[in-house]
Amino acid sequence: MPTEQFGLDPGSMDLLEREARKRGITPEALAAELIDRELASRTKPRNARGTVTPFQRKA
Repeated sequence: MPTEQFGLDPGSMDLLEREARKRGITPEALAAELIDRELASRTKPRNARGTVTPFQRKA
């Protein structure tokens, strides 16, 4: 898998390939899985913190 295509430095690429080999999947599938997981965690709706106070108009 050419590194230039993904913009990863050699150390990150080696780590990705080793982890993919350990899981028994291709590096591309592992990268897709990690990207999907990251997108899901970033776009997950969060509960509001604290109390919600009503808007009060100035007199």
